[in-house]
Amino acid sequence: MAIKLVMGTKSGKTFQKELSSTEAESLYGRVLGEELNGEMFGYSGVKLSISGGSDAQGFPMRKDLTGTNRKSLLIAKSTGFKGKLRGKRFGGLRIKRTVAGNTVHEKTHQLNLKVTEGADKLEAAFAPAEEPAAE
Repeated sequence: MAIKLVMGTKSGKTFQKELSSTEAESLYGRVLGEELNGEMFGYSGVKLSISGGSDAQGFPMRKDLTGTNRKSLLIAKSTGFKGKLRGKRFGGLRIKRTVAGNTVHEKTHQLNLKVTEGADKLEAAFAPAEEPAAE
């Protein structure tokens, strides 16, 4: 299954790339928070960190749940629960939500990557090619 990469920079710009299933096999077994080299994806001089993702059914990956499985957890406001149901009367609201594990595997659909070094090189790689002006 193909994996969609979403790479975000500190300036707020995001870049997307879709990997085929054969290219994505190099990511299998990686864990959230792990550092990656951009040369794996064809971007030399770029360092990336895995910051999140979701599986094929849309369940978010959670850093404290090890493995590739899905599990229902009782969680407060954090990854997997925005906490919008919190009111002034309910200060410590916790809700049971299903989340995915922190390991990348063949059912992972999207990976969020944070650019730690070389954001300018990544922006240059995704810059649209300028067309010559018509006379």
